[in-house]
Amino acid sequence: MLSSFSSGSNAAVAWQQLLRATVLTLSCCLAACGGGGGGDGGAASDGTSAPRQSMTLSAGMMPTSDADAFRFLTQASFGPSADDVARVKTIGYDNWIDEQFRMHLQSTHLQTVTATAIARAATSPNPLDVNYSWWTHALKDPAQLRQRVAFALSEIFVISTSSVDRGQMAASYLDMLTDKADGNYRDLLEAVALHPAMGQYLSHLANRKEDPTTGRVPDENFAREVMQLFSIGLYELDDSGNPALVNGNPVETYTADDIKGLAKVFTGFSWYLPPSKTSLPWWYCFWHSNDCADPRQDSTSMTAYAQEHSTSIKQFLGVTVPAQSTADPQASLKAALDRLASHHNTAPFISRQLIQRLVTSNPSNTYVSDITQVFRATNGNLRSVVKAILLHDEARHPASASMSTYGKLREPVLLLSHLLRTLPQSSATYAAGQANGTTAFYRIADTSDPSTGIGQNPMRAPSVFNFFRPGYRPPQTQIEAAGLVAPEMQITSETTVLQYANALAQFLDQGGGEWIGGSAGFDVHFDVNPMYSLATSPSALMSAVSSTILGQPLPDDVNNEAIATLTAMPSTTARDRTNRIKAAILMTAVSPSFIVQQ
Repeated sequence: MLSSFSSGSNAAVAWQQLLRATVLTLSCCLAACGGGGGGDGGAASDGTSAPRQSMTLSAGMMPTSDADAFRFLTQASFGPSADDVARVKTIGYDNWIDEQFRMHLQSTHLQTVTATAIARAATSPNPLDVNYSWWTHALKDPAQLRQRVAFALSEIFVISTSSVDRGQMAASYLDMLTDKADGNYRDLLEAVALHPAMGQYLSHLANRKEDPTTGRVPDENFAREVMQLFSIGLYELDDSGNPALVNGNPVETYTADDIKGLAKVFTGFSWYLPPSKTSLPWWYCFWHSNDCADPRQDSTSMTAYAQEHSTSIKQFLGVTVPAQSTADPQASLKAALDRLASHHNTAPFISRQLIQRLVTSNPSNTYVSDITQVFRATNGNLRSVVKAILLHDEARHPASASMSTYGKLREPVLLLSHLLRTLPQSSATYAAGQANGTTAFYRIADTSDPSTGIGQNPMRAPSVFNFFRPGYRPPQTQIEAAGLVAPEMQITSETTVLQYANALAQFLDQGGGEWIGGSAGFDVHFDVNPMYSLATSPSALMSAVSSTILGQPLPDDVNNEAIATLTAMPSTTARDRTNRIKAAILMTAVSPSFIVQQ
C-alpha cells in the first residue's frame, strides 16, 4: 500500500526506510508521553514535584501565535480547523471554553443512530450506527470541547458495544456523557449508575436482593467497578494522586465486605417502567417482558423496584444504611453515591485521569493537586475542572526542562480524527444528506481491525478497563525505567505503528470509511488539490503540510529527510505530483511530532 503512492522503486525504498526510522525514533521518544498512575489510576511519581505555579491564566488570556492556538485545540477538540484557530485567537482561551460549553448540539447521538438505521433500511440501530454517529459528531459538531470531554468520560466510565449491542442504548449513553460533560460529578455518577447501558454492561440491571433460603446473593460487579474505576480507585491517594503510603506500603481503599455492602445498594433497579404500564404486575417490566416493552427503555434511567431491593443493613466505606422496614432503594442509592462523591480519593482520582485524557500522561504533583482543589472547591463541577485543566500553566506553558516527560501518545482514533479535521476532506454520504435535507453522516464503520483499520474503534473497548490502563508501563522500556507510564502504549507496538501507516496510506490513495460504490468508491476522501501548486517544491510542500497538520514545522532532521524522500519521487505527471502531496501528508502523520501530543 505504501509503495502505491510512488511510481519509482527508489522512492518506494526510501519511503520504507523512512517509516522504519520513524518507528525506531518513536520508541525512543515515547518517554515524552506517559500516563499517570498505577492500574487503578494512582500516580506514577519519582517523588519530586515541580515548583508551584499560578494555577490558571488570567481570564481572557490570548494565544500569542497560531501555533499556540493550534496546540490548545489539540487538547480541547478532535483536531484544530482553521476556523477554530481563528476563533481562539479572536476571543482567547477562557472565552472560547465558555462559548463551547454554552453551545447547543446540532443533534443527539440518539437522533443520529435512528436516522442512520433508517438510511440503511435496518430494523433498529446497532453498533454500526453508533460508529457513524461518533465519527460524525467528532468531525462536524461545532461543540468540540463538549464532545472531546464526553469522549474522555467514555474512557473512564466505560461501556462497550461489544456487549451493549443495542444501538439506541449505546447512543443514549453517549448523549448522557455529552450532556453531563459540564455538570456535577455526583450527578454524572448517578446518571452512569442508572443508565440501562451500564446496567446491562456491568450486570446490575435486574439485580435481585439476597435470598438466604436459596443462597442467592446480589451481583457484585458494578459495586466493585464503581469504586475501583469510577470514583475512588484501589489505593488511598494524596491530593497529587500519589499513593498515600503507610510504612512504605499502599493502603487499599475498600474491602470485600465493602463490595458486599455496596452490592445490596444496587439491587432492585431494572428497566424503565412507563406510566402506561403501571397496571401490569411489577415483574413484567423488571424482567422486560414483551407486554412491557417500550422504546424509551433503551434511553431512560432504570426504575427502582422496591420488591427486589435489599432491606437488610448495608455497610460500606464507613457508611451504614440501617435495615429498612420498607424497601427504599432511592435512599440507599443516595447514601452510596454521596459517599463515593465525597470520598477524599475521588477528586485526585478523577482529576488526574481527565488531565491524562486531555493534556499529558505524567502531570506533575502540582498540576494534579491544583486540579484536585478545583474539583473540591466546586463540588466536582466538571466545567470548572476541565477549564482549570486546559488553562493551567502546565498545559499552556510547560517548562522546557520537563518536555522529555511531557505530553501523551495519541490513541488511534484521535490520530485519524485530527487528520480529518485539519485536512480538506469530504464524505459522499454526508454531502448527500445535506443536499436532500436528511440526516448527514459519515459512513465510517468498524476501525478496530489493526490489519485493515487503525486498531481502535470508539465505544468498543475490550473490557471495562478501557483500551488501556491509566497506569500502564510498557515493560523493558525507558519509560518504565524512568518510573513513567504511557497508557496508549498498551495498544501500540512497532507493528501497529506500521499498520496505522498502511491504513492511512490506503485512505489517502483510495479513500476510507465504507465502500459505497459508484464514482465515489469509499465514502470519505481527502482533497489534496489545494496543495497541488506546491508539489514541485518539496520544501514548500513540507512546510505547508506540517503547518496544516502540526501547526508548526517538523524538526529539522525529520523535515530534511522528508524533503529528500519527496525529491527522489518523480513530479512529471499530475499523478506524480498528487503522489508527492500524499507522501508529504503520510510522512508528517507518522512522525513522532504528530504521534506524540505535546
